[in-house]
Amino acid sequence: MQISMLDHDQKWIFHFMKRHEQLDKFNAIWSSVPAFHALTPKNKSYEEVSQWNGKGMKEMSRYLVGVVTQSLRGGSPAQRPIFNCAIQYTRALLELYMYARNKSHDDATLSYMADALRRFHTFKDVFLRGQAGENAKTKANAPRMELMKKRKGDKETNTETWTPFKKQREMNSWQD
Repeated sequence: MQISMLDHDQKWIFHFMKRHEQLDKFNAIWSSVPAFHALTPKNKSYEEVSQWNGKGMKEMSRYLVGVVTQSLRGGSPAQRPIFNCAIQYTRALLELYMYARNKSHDDATLSYMADALRRFHTFKDVFLRGQAGENAKTKANAPRMELMKKRKGDKETNTETWTPFKKQREMNSWQD
C-alpha cells in the first residue's frame, strides 16, 4: 500500500511539474542530490527512471519534499499559491507514508497520521486542476449516458433492455 501511495504521488508530481514548466528544474535538482547516508547516487533524471523498486521509493521519500520545494521556488505571484499547495500536499503525503512505516502506533502517531491524511485531502486538488476538462469528460461519457437514458426509458415502459436481440443490435451499432 505504501509503495503504491508514492507511485501515485510521483505521477501527479511529474504531470504537475510538466504542466507548470518546472520539469527541467525538477530534474536538475533531482540529479544533484548527493549520495549520503545509504542513498545511492542519481545517474538518471527523474523522468528517465522507467521503473521504481521498493528501495528506490524508500530513498526517494527521504528527499522528495526538498526537491519539490526547491523546484517550485520563485514563479509568478499567480503561481505561488498553487506551488505552495503542491508543496503542502507532498509534505502531507510523505508524513503519512513515514508514520505508516512505524511498526507500532500509539494515540499520538495515529493523531499525526490523521492530521497528515486531512492535509493530504485538503491540498490534493492542486494536482487535479488542469486535467481533463468538462468537455473531454462529457465526450468520453456520451455513449454511457445515452445507454443510461435508453435504459431509463425502457424501465418507464416496462420493456427489457438487454434481450439477446437488442444486445446484439446495440453491439453491432457500436462497432460501426
